[in-house]
Amino acid sequence: MEKIRILSIDGGGLRGIAPLLILKEIEKQQGKRIYELFDVIIGTSTGGIIASGLTCTKDNINPYYTIDQLIEIYTTKSNMIFPLDTNIFSKTYRKVKTLFSPMYSSSGISKLLYEYFSDMKLSNTLIPIIVTSYDIKNNEVVIFKTRNAKISQQHDAYLKDICRATSAAPVYFPSYNLNYNNKDRILVDGGVYINNPTMAGVSDILKTINVSIDNVEVLSLGTGMYSKSLSIKTRKWGVLEWVQSIIAIMMQASAKAVVYECDELLKKHLRLQFSINNKKYSNMADASKETQNYIIEETKKQLLNSETISKINNFFI
Repeated sequence: MEKIRILSIDGGGLRGIAPLLILKEIEKQQGKRIYELFDVIIGTSTGGIIASGLTCTKDNINPYYTIDQLIEIYTTKSNMIFPLDTNIFSKTYRKVKTLFSPMYSSSGISKLLYEYFSDMKLSNTLIPIIVTSYDIKNNEVVIFKTRNAKISQQHDAYLKDICRATSAAPVYFPSYNLNYNNKDRILVDGGVYINNPTMAGVSDILKTINVSIDNVEVLSLGTGMYSKSLSIKTRKWGVLEWVQSIIAIMMQASAKAVVYECDELLKKHLRLQFSINNKKYSNMADASKETQNYIIEETKKQLLNSETISKINNFFI
């Protein structure tokens, strides 16, 4: 029976460079573009942006971007999305500002998404993609699917709008207003409920394709996880301390739950995740070169070693 292969990419802000480095190595090893190796790509937040970048097209034949071009966004444009605080005064101001408004303006990310995706739409991706978001106005899960967009215009949308919606992380960015599926919506980052979106991809495949779950294969890419335990400190935390950490904790917990479910259900599930062992480099919105270099080096050391590359190559057998 035919096998169905899913690529799933977690949310994680600027740490999205990690899955891109892995995908670049996969293209090198397999001699094919990513859209040729998978049947569906699903992503949350930065993973949704990557899914869109890997599959968007202007001619319906070739991907508009290479992985190197997508990597360039993370290495050269990150400060446009998350401006660096250059001194103690700007850092203090941002912390105080966050008590009353989002940490960052949406102008930088909106401009970047418009520049890269312009008039390309969900219905025109080279293979089906799935991108997650949440509607806080109607209290509804919103999952953008190429499959639905090809069937109904009301389910179609511009990729720049989808990417802005899926990356509207609470605290970091303002929510995003969008009329979708005949409803006015206020959308936030899909990471609030499904930072590792693998199971949403699996359920969509099982619903739409006559395939046994034994023939569904998943490569799931994480964006790094801060490894230090918080258990001792949390006993004395109040509201402010929890607000600063709850998003990361929720993302980690939900992602690990999905890994457990996939390991239980799927015969072939390869999860690639790396540890961030230094808190200094754990902020997914840190656009500094120092943090960027740390994430790149840890990705190479932990996930692009010979042992892991062998696992990756075995996945495609």
